[in-house]
Amino acid sequence: MLYGWTGKRLRVDLSTGSVKVEEIDGTYREKWLGGRGFNSALLYREVGPDVEPLAPENKLIFGVGPLTGTFAPSSGRTTVTAKSPMGSPPGFGDSNMGGHWGPELKYAGYDQLVIQGKAAHPVYLWIEDGRVEIRDARHIWGKLVPEADAIIKEELGNADIHVAVIGPAGENLVRFACILNDVYRAAGRSGMGAVMGSKNLKAVAVRGTGAVSIARPDEFYSICAGIRERLRKDLMVQMLYDQGTWLLTMPANYEQGWFCWRNFQKGNHPDARLLSGENHRDNYLAHREGCFACPISCGRFSRIPGGRYAGETTGGPEYETLTAIGPRVGLLDPEAVIHNNKLVNELGMDSCSCGGAIAWAMECWEKGLLSGEDTGGLALNWGDQELVDKLIKMIARREGFGNILAEGSYRAAEHFGRGQDYTMTIKGHDMSQDDPRGLGFAFGIGFATGRRGGDHLQGLPCLELTGAFYPGLVKKILGTDEAEDRLSPVKKPEMERYQEDLKAVGDSLTQCTFTHSWSFAVQPEDMARLLSAAAGIDCDAEELLKTGGRIVHLERAYWNRLLVGRLEDKNPKRFTREPMPDGPNKGTVFPEDELIPRYYEVRGWDGETGFPLPEVLKDYDLGDIADELEIYRKKYLDKIKMSQS
Repeated sequence: MLYGWTGKRLRVDLSTGSVKVEEIDGTYREKWLGGRGFNSALLYREVGPDVEPLAPENKLIFGVGPLTGTFAPSSGRTTVTAKSPMGSPPGFGDSNMGGHWGPELKYAGYDQLVIQGKAAHPVYLWIEDGRVEIRDARHIWGKLVPEADAIIKEELGNADIHVAVIGPAGENLVRFACILNDVYRAAGRSGMGAVMGSKNLKAVAVRGTGAVSIARPDEFYSICAGIRERLRKDLMVQMLYDQGTWLLTMPANYEQGWFCWRNFQKGNHPDARLLSGENHRDNYLAHREGCFACPISCGRFSRIPGGRYAGETTGGPEYETLTAIGPRVGLLDPEAVIHNNKLVNELGMDSCSCGGAIAWAMECWEKGLLSGEDTGGLALNWGDQELVDKLIKMIARREGFGNILAEGSYRAAEHFGRGQDYTMTIKGHDMSQDDPRGLGFAFGIGFATGRRGGDHLQGLPCLELTGAFYPGLVKKILGTDEAEDRLSPVKKPEMERYQEDLKAVGDSLTQCTFTHSWSFAVQPEDMARLLSAAAGIDCDAEELLKTGGRIVHLERAYWNRLLVGRLEDKNPKRFTREPMPDGPNKGTVFPEDELIPRYYEVRGWDGETGFPLPEVLKDYDLGDIADELEIYRKKYLDKIKMSQS
């Protein structure tokens, strides 16, 4: 009997209508764990550097892990992976979503779903245990996310079905379109919704009645119960339950100075408390929500009690969304922010990139780089909620000026040939709402070198943000508690490496990052014990972290094959050249020139190219990739010479 995993991969070709089930052997399972690891390994092997992201040859991959669908706390997440249309060049892309869709796929009998090809007309996929059906979706093409979800459940006659669906933005190939499951749980980053739309695939509906077999059930239950008790007593978990991620607003703005006011022009605003967790909890919280098997319940469901949006309800928002379509575009009105969140969710767009594109345009307008002639007569003034509402809809439907912003801020600047210095992007991806001039220097390393561009979830190095709440933890991991200081360079490359590897493990086991990399109630030793008891294998923390490192190196190699390396590992100039103008971090810049070379050294990447060294890849059982990368390393050296000439 197979424990933990199902050992099955489901492949669907939408061009031919063929369906195939493959075995995932034990060596592969233990080498890549599941979820993100499974997906990244498959993407590297099957989607080469010449594949266009919106072509039928690209593959849209859904992956779950050995803990998915079990009693393990917060283990219900799903990773979605494909070559991303967002990057410049288009490169590695993935996103991770909560909800209940992933466990349902597991109960239907699969660890991984791989979709390729393109249907002749809009379709949706219906997976019910071992039965797979490609169904006509022309009647729901164009529907908002909640509408499509409801229609599919009604016609399949089961309200317990879980549906991953795209909105109009995905259908219109907005580069930062996302996928949502259970209506409000988003695989937001990297444009996975655009890839799904390019395949004429509106939704994937899943229902399973199977079970996950546990090798040592009594031991597994005991470990889970112990972790749940620790989570219950954990301060960070208690705060997440109370305020959700809205809790970040007050320290980000008033104590640490990394609030993303007006496209990161500064890190604080005197009225930011309007978006505090307390204000949301007391005036807008309808109820709390948790993902599958999650005792934290950080999810918010909001209701606007009065004003112009009175009566509107929506899942969320969480911190990254509320700041992307709030202060980043000059808004502090919580009702406007909740309304904008409802819009981007229903239309199916990544709030980070949507807010980033609008904020870029507003700053260009402010500085006279865009005119009414460029915008179709729109005046792009900071904080104009009517404009933001209008632009979100125009972007999703690719109308007028919105069609240009639907390409993301990086390509919009290329289109006009103006405003490149105000695109807050890395490798073509818009930043999340996090400024390393205040948030922390380990975060800055992760932004610059990240596997999917500017994003706080590369490693989520919260040891420098919340590590001090766990006395002795930072010193135990890094040998010094100086690294607890967010703006100290001490041991920050080592911190980022540790948390990247840990994050890769969590994403592959599909355990929520809030358990092990915000709260630190779950340690790598716990994850190893959970996996060992569930799957019936012997595994320790050191082995698990090495597996995490293997996944990180593989994803880096994916970029390297696209000739992306040291030259592209750069934060937006604002973070490295413009000192924070005021607030608690006045005068701070991120010391990129000092920390990135040190990170390469710690990671085992070549200082000249940023490629993983061959001996390091071989040590991580990636010797075949080491040989392949040699060709690209020589090409990249030529690229460096060209840049210097």
